[in-house]
Amino acid sequence: MIYMNKCFIYRVIIILICFIGAEYFINTMKCYGENRKVLILYDKSKEYGSEKNLLSALVKSQLSEEKEISIYKINIDNPKDFQQYNEIFILNIGEENHSIEALKEKLKSYNGKINWIKKSSELLNKEDFKLKAETYLYLDNVTPFNDLNNLIDEVDYLKDKGIKFFIEAAPVFVNEDLKAMGRFSEALRYAQANGGKVILKFPIINSKGVNGTDTGGKIIGDKLKEAFNNYTNYWIYPVGINADEDLLYRKDLKNILEGTDTLFLNYSEDIDVDIDNYEIKAYRNFIQKVDLDDYINNEKIRSKNAIKIESNCNLEEFKNSVNKVLSKEINLIPSNKISSYIKFESEIKNDYGRVFLNNQEVTQDRFINAEEYENAVNKTINKENPIKEDLTLTNRRLEVFSGAALIIFIGILIISRNIERKRFFK
Repeated sequence: MIYMNKCFIYRVIIILICFIGAEYFINTMKCYGENRKVLILYDKSKEYGSEKNLLSALVKSQLSEEKEISIYKINIDNPKDFQQYNEIFILNIGEENHSIEALKEKLKSYNGKINWIKKSSELLNKEDFKLKAETYLYLDNVTPFNDLNNLIDEVDYLKDKGIKFFIEAAPVFVNEDLKAMGRFSEALRYAQANGGKVILKFPIINSKGVNGTDTGGKIIGDKLKEAFNNYTNYWIYPVGINADEDLLYRKDLKNILEGTDTLFLNYSEDIDVDIDNYEIKAYRNFIQKVDLDDYINNEKIRSKNAIKIESNCNLEEFKNSVNKVLSKEINLIPSNKISSYIKFESEIKNDYGRVFLNNQEVTQDRFINAEEYENAVNKTINKENPIKEDLTLTNRRLEVFSGAALIIFIGILIISRNIERKRFFK
């Protein structure tokens, strides 16, 4: 009986030691399977007389399933090794030609699934992924020119409703030292501390370029990186990028968009896509922004969607929009339930709500106002973020508490062992 008690106590000690070791000394590891590779062969991206781009619709359906995509025009040098792809889609909406017949001959040796699409209705049949599998709330059009007091009220309202949300932040790469930028950053920090995750909006690109400059990818990339650094300097930590749909197919922006695994896409039906061959990496979080009415009517949606709520409006209009979403009993997923990263010169990782800048935790569990931020920045360049100090102190207290509990448990074991020994030899 005494022997069995000892074995039981030893097992408990071993389990306790392993638990504490795993909790404090072993980094959490997350494993992700290899992304599936899909090949899309196409002759035309639109049906005759239609504005809808079927090629882009097919691409989005596959990106929503976290797949890596290769796109080739049918009459351009197609890949020689079809076996490297898990699935092949052939978008053949043009007229029959000898290229199609030659392609059919080449595909006879392919062992995977082949999907032939000749019209838009067939594309819908191929979209066998689950629509509305994930739905988030997205605070749209947030800029330094908004009424910031109203923005704070909007954040408070979402917090009162128990909604953790994404909030868009317009890129700021000029006049970043003005007081207006400081006030805007303070409002964004308030959002971060109250359930918001910031998404960096792509610079607006028009015929005159970004801020009147050339529209080349390097210029755009430099501006986006500058905006990213400006935000991190103010302790604003974007966890993804928002971009227009047509930018997915710009080769000069490819490296920029691949700087994140989280992309919120602005829907565009009539974009023009005419590319010979192109590769699009898999995104862990490929999320379509959508209006509530389109979401309800199953239009312009994917498997992952973000219902966008206009921020630049009066508070009553905002409340009505939020209440309309809630009245539909939509299962909104909290913004802290995804894992993501974004990297330019610095790297931000969002590990299911815990945020890290260059592997140092910067999660804002409480609001850092302008005065506290300025005092911290003005002290010394090596001064640690007070948020990190608070978290470090909390972790140390937990470690001390766990260590003390382990020592007390071992002491009880020793005392119990001595008592049992005395009973045995009595």
